[in-house]
Amino acid sequence: MKRRDILKGAVAGAAALAFPSGLLAETSASRSGGQTLGISRRTIEVNGKAASVFGLRGADGAPGLRLRAGDAFNVRLRNETAEPTIIHWHGLTPPWLSDGVADAPLPLIGAQADRSFDFPVGDPGTHWMHAHTLQEQLLLAAPLIVADPADDANDEQEVVILLHDFSFSSPEELLAGLQSKNTGGAMPINGMDLSGDAGGAMAGMSHGGMAMDINDIEYDAYLANDRSLDDPEIVPAARGGRVLVRIINGATATAFTIDFGALEGELIAVDGQPVEPVRGRRFPMTTGQRIDVRVRLPRDLSAAFPILALREGSKERTGIVLRPAGAAVAKLGT
Repeated sequence: MKRRDILKGAVAGAAALAFPSGLLAETSASRSGGQTLGISRRTIEVNGKAASVFGLRGADGAPGLRLRAGDAFNVRLRNETAEPTIIHWHGLTPPWLSDGVADAPLPLIGAQADRSFDFPVGDPGTHWMHAHTLQEQLLLAAPLIVADPADDANDEQEVVILLHDFSFSSPEELLAGLQSKNTGGAMPINGMDLSGDAGGAMAGMSHGGMAMDINDIEYDAYLANDRSLDDPEIVPAARGGRVLVRIINGATATAFTIDFGALEGELIAVDGQPVEPVRGRRFPMTTGQRIDVRVRLPRDLSAAFPILALREGSKERTGIVLRPAGAAVAKLGT
């Protein structure tokens, strides 16, 4: 970001603080958006049970948004739920007023209310949108893809995978469980005494009174595009075809290793930014991270190709399956 853009944003933010937050929200909602994005409640099936979660869908019913680099982010966000919320545009660089953090300075969007946004989309890349509230744990997230017009002529299929960790416990219960974990003697974060820290942390480091593990929460399921490996998404793909796989780790507290199995991929972008291509079959992903990997399916094999997300430090996994016509899909365990 250029210095003048930072200064302009600071001036706009200072001006915004001169107005009551209610007026800001009302003014923002009065502008007409080019696309409408709805926040709603929905029911999905997880481990054979119904689960009530959130959704972010466009007018066509598809999750999230697909835009083009150089376009305007001209969107009306409509909260169709009974509780206030707000959405952050992760990867974009909107003005401060539009960034989607509660009370910084705009308040949450009220139940059955809407708010409009209008700012430059910026560069192409794989991004995502999500709540900056506990609602994110209830799947209030979706892809935000900014396509590169220069890729229009590319002969390749695009597949987007959004990963989540899921619990039937409420987000409030999960948070309380994290807060109740303690190290039996570690001082608060501003202290340096780690006496009683069973984790053997390095001297001079403190964990704020919470035990540190590779995985702090044991979730009930790990999802790829809202589905577990008991019933994964099967994506039709052409033999010999090239596929651009955009993967978003929308999990709240889980890191994954992405395993392409029999397919060798080429990592071409990380967090929406192009990188020097890296070839491989496994790529690590932390929370909030995005990677773009290009693969080519064999022309002479009639086989399905799972793309799996392996939970860090454990055996659980999730993923999708690329399936050429006529290929059998083997049962995959979670």
